Amino acid sequence: MNNKDKKSSETEEELFPSKQHRLLDDDVNESLPSGKARCNQGRDLVCSKYRMAWVMVFFDLPVSSSDERRDAANFRKELLKDGYVMVQFSIYARPCGSADRVETQVRRLKSKIPPHGEVRGLIVSDAQWGRMIVMRSQKKVESEKMPEQMMFF
Repeated sequence: MNNKDKKSSETEEELFPSKQHRLLDDDVNESLPSGKARCNQGRDLVCSKYRMAWVMVFFDLPVSSSDERRDAANFRKELLKDGYVMVQFSIYARPCGSADRVETQVRRLKSKIPPHGEVRGLIVSDAQWGRMIVMRSQKKVESEKMPEQMMFF
């Protein structure tokens, strides 16, 4: 095999790593009959970055009257109570460990939307979230990390 073929093979391995290379021995606590391994949290290691997701909420709420300001403030407080973090002034995000949690958060979000204004939601995988580019004052910084332990209610 010449250097060009060897380099091509290495690049292909980086893009499409075999299942054996994706599983980390120190994270695996049991081997399942199907041949898949699970990590200590019970997640499939191969797919965990794509099963875990972030629910992002973008909103423009009117604040002309005192009632509208109260509704907007209450909406923000409810987001914080539900475990969302403020990414920017009108952008909040919440990590979810499964598709069921995402559905639950979307349902809860719909029930809290104020009578006026616009609220949008976007669901991104943890892998996509990790590729976010964050810049502050011309300096690149790390994006928020998925919490080590999820809170359950």
